[in-house]
Amino acid sequence: MKVLRFIILIAAIFVVSNFNFCSKKEKEKVFPEKILAKIGEKDISLNEFIRRAEYTIRPRYCKGSTNIDKKIILNSLIAEKMLVMEAGEDNELIRDEHFQRHMQGRKEQMMREWMYNKDYVSKVKLESEEVNRVYRVAGRKYKLNFFTVKEPTTADQIERRMLIDGKSFEEVYFELAGTDTIPEKEVEWQMPEQEVIHQALYSDTLVKNQVIGPLLTEDGYYIVMKVKGWTNRIAISEKDINQRVQDIKEKLTQDHAIKKYVNYVGNIMKGKRLEFSPEAFKNLVNVMGPLYLASDQTKKELFLNKVLKKEIDDDSLTMYEDADRFFEEQGGSPLFKVDDKVWTVNDYKKEVETHPLVFRKKQIGKGDFAEQMKLAIVDMVRDRYIADEAYKKGYDKTQYVKRNSGMWQDAMVSLYQKYKYLEKIKPEEKDMMAIVNKHLNPYIDELQKKYNDVIEVEVDDFNDLQLTRIDMFVKQQNVPFPVIVPSFPQITTDPWLDYGKKMNQSDSSSVEQKP
Repeated sequence: MKVLRFIILIAAIFVVSNFNFCSKKEKEKVFPEKILAKIGEKDISLNEFIRRAEYTIRPRYCKGSTNIDKKIILNSLIAEKMLVMEAGEDNELIRDEHFQRHMQGRKEQMMREWMYNKDYVSKVKLESEEVNRVYRVAGRKYKLNFFTVKEPTTADQIERRMLIDGKSFEEVYFELAGTDTIPEKEVEWQMPEQEVIHQALYSDTLVKNQVIGPLLTEDGYYIVMKVKGWTNRIAISEKDINQRVQDIKEKLTQDHAIKKYVNYVGNIMKGKRLEFSPEAFKNLVNVMGPLYLASDQTKKELFLNKVLKKEIDDDSLTMYEDADRFFEEQGGSPLFKVDDKVWTVNDYKKEVETHPLVFRKKQIGKGDFAEQMKLAIVDMVRDRYIADEAYKKGYDKTQYVKRNSGMWQDAMVSLYQKYKYLEKIKPEEKDMMAIVNKHLNPYIDELQKKYNDVIEVEVDDFNDLQLTRIDMFVKQQNVPFPVIVPSFPQITTDPWLDYGKKMNQSDSSSVEQKP
């Protein structure tokens, strides 16, 4: 079915396609988990409304912060739930095993997040001396010379040349690189720098021209740095001082939590060894490498071909055909073994639907792909064991996990139902705005009448809401599903709440009346 294929491919390729958008990660705002609207057995919390309105790009017809914008947003989210109710609990998308694995993966990611925050972040207690020590250096902006090497033996040689042979940072670099220009970089406290670099720099014992390293970074490289100097931005106003202290506490809390969490994960994985089948892994790399390493434009064209049957270059299409053929012919072949359990190629394929690969390096060359894919598979297997531990603790039953999983499932089922309806009426218009105005607005009006008696809105909380006009697309880093909330539902432009009733009100009068 065309509609089902469309939704499944969105689920499968979303991690690839979302990198075409700009993103901004901000600290998540915490709101009380109050219910803002009820739609039958479904509901929309205050938290969900804020996140759906603020953490993704809204369409132009509700991009502002006025009361009309707020009502269009609420109508859109209510319409999303009504479409889910129209689709029913046993629709084709829900029954699809690929979609089920996708939703399982989103749930398990939230379970791991919940475990980390509940068991580690929430239990950190900071000492005031530690906060004060970091505060003394948190305003520094370092200017560094640096270089990186890949091999541990080369890192050992660098250390010996500087410590034993007495060679300078510059001499060692010139010998290795053969160039006379040493790379430079600047580092500030707020920058998302690798933790090992951050910890080495933000110390009150550093001096100018000090050489640091070699340090092993998260992406498997060794970095050597020379501190050329720094400037110090002093927090003067009370607001700046309080903000810096808050930032320091948050960073230190994460540092302490991560250390304990890493130890916990290390105990889970202790004694487990992942052994690849060389031939099967080589074949997997050969067919998947071109897909992962393809340009953004090629990925976009492949996506459009899969979804819309758009004509594209035959060489590009061959990449998908080769992958399909590989999984069909070698699906039963052993790919790797962990803890006496053999994972076949098909086991890997199913797990990737649950946990898309997360590469440690963001820029990967053809010669480096096999090694980086091994590391990504190792991380995927590690997360499987962590998720299993989270299940044992019952974290799949927490409100946080169930509510966020439900938000994503409803958004995707709603999208499925929307395109199922459009496939039925076959609109001539190609522009989505025209489709919304001509076809979806009347459809949603009908659903508002149909579900009128089971819709309630908490009007006071809704009226108190304040929105911004800032476009923001919020993502997490280094997780299988980086996007925080589903895209905004383009279903209706209706600015009236002339249906349903006020929450906890016995009469059946609508929330508001059209003039």
